[in-house]
Amino acid sequence: MTDRKLCTPKVSLKSEERLKLYLNESDAKKIQRGWKWTADVTDIDTQVRYKLRGCACSAPRCMCDAYVVDAYPPLS
Repeated sequence: MTDRKLCTPKVSLKSEERLKLYLNESDAKKIQRGWKWTADVTDIDTQVRYKLRGCACSAPRCMCDAYVVDAYPPLS
């Protein structure tokens, strides 16, 4: 079994509310830091798929955060 990696993206770009997602190792590797990245990931517990995009955190000139662009129902 692969390790579960915790991911806590904002619900939307302007929101302070966060989701608590558990990702498999390959999805966790898609998440980057910096400008202009997107990643399609799947929460292990719910099988809901999310499109994430990078965004600024509260530190000056830091882009280490993420927010949800879209969510898709489980495939099955």
